[in-house]
Amino acid sequence: MPGMRSASIAFFFNVGSRYEDDAVAGISHFIEHMLFKGSEHYPSAKAISEAIEGVGGNFNGSTGKELTTYTARVPGEYLSVVLQAMADMIRHPLFDPLEIEKERGVIIEELSSTQDDPQEWVNLLVDEAMWPGLPLGRDDAGTIEVVSHLQREQMLEYMSTFYRPNSLVLSIAGNIEHEQVIEQVKRLFDDWERGDHPHWRECFPPLNVPSVRMIQKDTEQTNLCLATLGTAYASLDYYPLLLINGILGDGMSSRLFQSIREEQGLAYDIGSYVNSYYETGSLVVSAGVDPSRAQETIRATIAELTRLCHEPVPADELERTKAYVRGGIFLGLEGTQQMASWLGSQECLYNCVWDVDEVIAKIDAVTIEDVQRVAQKCFAPEWLRLAVIGPDKTRRADQFKKLLAGA
Repeated sequence: MPGMRSASIAFFFNVGSRYEDDAVAGISHFIEHMLFKGSEHYPSAKAISEAIEGVGGNFNGSTGKELTTYTARVPGEYLSVVLQAMADMIRHPLFDPLEIEKERGVIIEELSSTQDDPQEWVNLLVDEAMWPGLPLGRDDAGTIEVVSHLQREQMLEYMSTFYRPNSLVLSIAGNIEHEQVIEQVKRLFDDWERGDHPHWRECFPPLNVPSVRMIQKDTEQTNLCLATLGTAYASLDYYPLLLINGILGDGMSSRLFQSIREEQGLAYDIGSYVNSYYETGSLVVSAGVDPSRAQETIRATIAELTRLCHEPVPADELERTKAYVRGGIFLGLEGTQQMASWLGSQECLYNCVWDVDEVIAKIDAVTIEDVQRVAQKCFAPEWLRLAVIGPDKTRRADQFKKLLAGA
């Protein structure tokens, strides 16, 4: 990207919370934190920060269900400095016992703070409802009980297993000289040995499980998440579902926003999003409503899902949604960080990189019939799951169950 002044680096490891056994739930996230706490040549968190921020860069890490990422954005001329620092973090972390104990407290506070934010908490709760007792239903950061007992030796063993060159995609975009980057990467990583990469267990959402999860909390609003079946990211149904999400709740022209907020005034905040994983996924509608209007909002949301199943989407609405989704892709690839993320995540998840035009062609190829077929498959009543956090008494769960069943 020769017109850019910056360069972005993204390390993608094929490991995340779904790879963890229950006994070490949260270990991927704990390791991600520890890599910023000191390495062989940068022996403290301060030394790492100064190496990157001292040349005008910024950096971060994140742990998801299937990927753990370490990213940095830096003025292009300092790429080699930052790449060297990040390579040392990843290959030679110290895992100092004192730092482990300090970070354990930080992560426990992070887990505790989730319960102070009902909007965030309800999005975790609906995953539990969709995948009860399964890794995809857990908080990526684990649980306080498990994090309190994770040991240094467990982290080192887990990291040795999953942090291998054949588990890594390194994506770099921006103001760079390609051959120089290749040479530096060879110097930093050529002596790193491959290793076996354990698989995760399949997490298809189970049927015949409780469809409603409720937590009573003294809040002004009732926070709702209504989830239903989604698709795997490599499924042929992925792009129809992406457009269904656009039609339903992504953006201010979406049906849910127009109907539930603008026309009925039931909620200030309502929208939808898609989770897609290797073999499964979900579509989630989230809203914050006055407690007295929770039932009405759920009923109105289900009505919109049902409408997509029974009524073909008008051609002009589908074309507007395609334009909206296309625009989101184009606008999201203008920066070096977004480009590095696009390239690296696709290589990790698909073992190839889709050209943007190929993705746009897949979106444009979706038909009215595709939308209705996928809606009928994903929005069947047996897949509906509801999470509620607010002042509502938990005994109202039976009322909500009846709503999900169409009563």
